[in-house]
Amino acid sequence: MQEKQGVIFYDRERAFNGYTLVPPGDADDVYLIDMEGKIVHTWKVYGVHGQYLLANGNLIYDTTRTSRRFPRGIREIDWNSKEAWLYPCLSHHDFHRLDNGNTLILAHETIYNPLVYEGIEPKNSIIFEVTPQKEIVWLWHSDRHIEELKRLVGVKFPRPAEDWTHSNTVQELPDTPLGRRDPRFRAGNVLFSHRNLDTIGVIDKQTQEIVWAWGPGELDYQHHSHMLPDGNILIFDNGPHRGYSRVIEMEPAGGKIVWQYVADPPEEFFAPYLSGQQRLPNGNTFICSGGSEDGRLFEVTPDGDVVWDFRNPFAERANGKVKIYRSYRYAREFIDRLLGSGK
Repeated sequence: MQEKQGVIFYDRERAFNGYTLVPPGDADDVYLIDMEGKIVHTWKVYGVHGQYLLANGNLIYDTTRTSRRFPRGIREIDWNSKEAWLYPCLSHHDFHRLDNGNTLILAHETIYNPLVYEGIEPKNSIIFEVTPQKEIVWLWHSDRHIEELKRLVGVKFPRPAEDWTHSNTVQELPDTPLGRRDPRFRAGNVLFSHRNLDTIGVIDKQTQEIVWAWGPGELDYQHHSHMLPDGNILIFDNGPHRGYSRVIEMEPAGGKIVWQYVADPPEEFFAPYLSGQQRLPNGNTFICSGGSEDGRLFEVTPDGDVVWDFRNPFAERANGKVKIYRSYRYAREFIDRLLGSGK
């Protein structure tokens, strides 16, 4: 049992004051807490994995569980936990609701491709875009693009692991200054993360070609890479082989790390799996160290000062698990409006 739980430190002057979405493990509840750690709202879910709030206040999440009532896939529920949309599929790790209402989904398929894996029927990550009416309008298979990975970052094939990519990110790139001057990063292209290859990359949405990749020799089993409004990419670099974690911000055109958070000593911040991060409007970074031993969420300034620190107290509601796959902080005004309206 953890000695300290809930909010253990809060700098009211320097923290981004809002509400935090906390999904404890594979529990059947998702909590919204205030800066003091008090639960202000609860959604009833079914085995949540990753989740976030949409602009209309609905919660969208993926589940890896399967039942007659709730098949594995992407599920959207309203403020009162009533189902608004469901897409059954072999989803895993990530999804992205697009501005046009479609949804990008990362999923698994079973293939036989000896160029990728010499065993039988390895897992293969696919990315597809589905409309609200559940029509697939774009589909990408990772095993068809190994030559691009060889050329761009020197990945060797065949791979030794059945789950050869263990992909964990899909994001449609936003409109950024970088994308306006470099077509590889133009708005609408797709960012992915292949954890087992220590590689992140960008897919040209029109040609389906991987046009940029980075990471081998620098990343160590990363999670939750995503592009910021300025075109830089924020990454949770888990570091299971290194022995400590870090959050890095890198400039993709030059491949340069322009900011990072590492603890002092480095081993004090270590989440070998899961986890993610979010750049907040005040310039701070919210970090979900969800694979740590205490399910830690915390916020740091650009200088690395911790200004909010939380340890998951909900293990008893999640079969004893403290892990948190991904968590987000939301602006006070957005949540207060939802709480006030009662949705």
